[in-house]
Amino acid sequence: MSDIQASEPLRLALVGAGGLGRVWTRFITGLPQARLSAIVDPLVGTDNEADWISEDYNDLPKVTSLADLDGTDLDAVVVTAFSTAHHAAVSAALDKGLHVIVEKPFAVTMAEAEDLVKKAEERGLTLMVSQNYRYFPGASIIRDIVADGRYGKIAAAFCQFNLDWPGKPYQHGMTHAMGLEMGIHHFDMCRALFTANAADGYVREWQPAGSQYAAGGAIEALFDMKGETAEFPFTYSGNLVSRAPRSPWPGQWRFEFDTKTVLLDTIDGRYGLYACEGDVCEWLGQFDGEDMMFDRPLSHFIDCVRQGKQPWSSGRDNLETLRMALGAEYFGSRR
Repeated sequence: MSDIQASEPLRLALVGAGGLGRVWTRFITGLPQARLSAIVDPLVGTDNEADWISEDYNDLPKVTSLADLDGTDLDAVVVTAFSTAHHAAVSAALDKGLHVIVEKPFAVTMAEAEDLVKKAEERGLTLMVSQNYRYFPGASIIRDIVADGRYGKIAAAFCQFNLDWPGKPYQHGMTHAMGLEMGIHHFDMCRALFTANAADGYVREWQPAGSQYAAGGAIEALFDMKGETAEFPFTYSGNLVSRAPRSPWPGQWRFEFDTKTVLLDTIDGRYGLYACEGDVCEWLGQFDGEDMMFDRPLSHFIDCVRQGKQPWSSGRDNLETLRMALGAEYFGSRR
């Protein structure tokens, strides 16, 4: 890694050139403080290489391994590889002295995640997990409600998510499919909204009939959330093999405050946040953005690298989110 110049864009390599990787390249190239400098993917140079790599970025170094970029000046990597490849990809980047932002899930086991946190801290490198739901406009609205106390304290939170998701081949082999691939968004949202962690709880993973996943196609959970100013139960129900109507990506939520109930749901055909009292619900605002807002966590990551500060969703912080996603191993049971 070369010295990072404050006046120059951060030089980034994309690791993982699947569909998600392509989306990330658009955000990287759209930020003036970032420069896409290389693409790493095991399918580069094969018949299965993604067409967009050559079509859109033919002038960039394209290699199958970070080890092949020894002559390329880089500052950091964006890891968008398959979830099961995150540990190897992040570890290789840290070994090369590169800062890392990695897509969720951070890793697929706590041992893998803890190893990466230790390695980054030993090397003095920034390690951040991209949890983009934290940056949705509606998340800011709820944090403002919490901060100013207009509805009192949070008393309980409920989230439901239903989707019949065919999944990708690598996901089919995962044993915590719902938790790691989707529930992790909602668990992290709850942590971030109320600055609270799961102190205790119960998680039951189960397999819907005909599930294409190895295990954990669905989750029922109850977490005891605790923070400096909040203590409340968080009830969660998530299913990736559901026959129910599809939920919006952020989920369907009910936040019980002392004086109002805040809903994140669809009312009269309009999905968003509502403050409700009885049958009267007041529109508070849109929750998600027009896109997945990857530019927000990326900008935050770049700022943290330049200033040497810890990211909001650092690798260490994200251990608490991952523990919830792997909850059947820590809070309950699975079958």
